[in-house]
Amino acid sequence: MELRFSGDQLEPSEISARLNLQPSKVSRKSPFLPIREQRRRYWGYNGKGEIGCQFGWEFLGDGLEFLIKILNSRKAEVIAIGRQFDGHWWCGHFRIHVDGGPRLPAQLLTEIGSYGMPLCIDNCPDGD
Repeated sequence: MELRFSGDQLEPSEISARLNLQPSKVSRKSPFLPIREQRRRYWGYNGKGEIGCQFGWEFLGDGLEFLIKILNSRKAEVIAIGRQFDGHWWCGHFRIHVDGGPRLPAQLLTEIGSYGMPLCIDNCPDGD
């Protein structure tokens, strides 16, 4: 579960300062890597270090609600950054069974949608 921003002109330290949050992940362009190995600049936040943060959420909705609570007071700035850079909510859905998937309450989807950024759910098989 992560809020992500990426872009060629993105400076991770600027995003951190604007939101007053320390990222869980960043990626910068490096002069030491060949051009073909350069990654797009990236800033991600998953709530690491906050009370109640979990490494692997049992339910996607719980993780998203956790992030929304932290980010709600910064919502206007999150929206502005999301418009300036490629912003999206990212969730990894690690599943054991082929059938089924996450169920997210309509109210949560409405709140996520109010940030104006897409929700990306990556389905990843877990084990089998």
